[in-house]
Amino acid sequence: MRVRYSFSSRMTGNIENIRKQRPNFPKMVRNMVRVCDLVLEVLDARFIDKTRNLEIEHNINSMGKVLIYVINKIDLVDAEEKKKELKKLGLYPYVLVSCKKRIGGRELRERIKIEAKKYKTRRERIQVGVVGYPNTGKSSLINFLTGNNSAKTAQEAGFTRGLQKIKLTTGILLMDTPGVIPNYEYCDSGNEKIAKNAIVNARSLHNIKNPDYVIHQIIIDYPGVLEKYYGIDSKGDSEILIETLGRKKFFLKKGNLVDSDRTSRYIIKEWQEGKISQ
Repeated sequence: MRVRYSFSSRMTGNIENIRKQRPNFPKMVRNMVRVCDLVLEVLDARFIDKTRNLEIEHNINSMGKVLIYVINKIDLVDAEEKKKELKKLGLYPYVLVSCKKRIGGRELRERIKIEAKKYKTRRERIQVGVVGYPNTGKSSLINFLTGNNSAKTAQEAGFTRGLQKIKLTTGILLMDTPGVIPNYEYCDSGNEKIAKNAIVNARSLHNIKNPDYVIHQIIIDYPGVLEKYYGIDSKGDSEILIETLGRKKFFLKKGNLVDSDRTSRYIIKEWQEGKISQ
């Protein structure tokens, strides 16, 4: 496909803000891991392996902390198939949850208590860190566990700006952190890395400079999914898909040309909202 490049002051301004904030987030997460007794890594059930942060996992393991994998948004996938995937990946212990559908809360609370008992600490309260990619549902998970809206949430990736401490029980304190993309994946202009982060909803729509490349990558990674959802036979060509859908939606600009940027962002938005089933 021909990759188009488009820039705007709105996009570059947001990227500049991310660039300024980014150095503080990994340090904040590492410090949180250091003071916690155990850590919950929240993964998106649709993209389990893609939303793992191996840098953070290495830090957790090297510090001898307990790691529990929390597979969120399980309502969007086949749970049995995901159990097979988790076994293949060797991820344990894990708990399947859905904050939206309120599934798995009791199981996760019990797992936290079980693992907390294994960890010997002099503190009166066990400290449990919550980490993960942006928009995997960390703050929503905390609100689900505590039964209130203690942790701030939003649809935008990276909404949590700093460390939040929330009481789960008298003896357990939860610590929420901003979503962090691994250093080896973070890039302001690398198309493949940006596309990967956009696909797993770790990069907000307005921070994607080349949305048509993201569509190209989705078609490669998930062949036939977009074509089936939109009822368009594009034969695996993202340009045909964007052109056809753009005309269907009347996303046109001067000269009766399809607005490929608007059309691509429309697809990404539906993808990130979970409307397009895999």
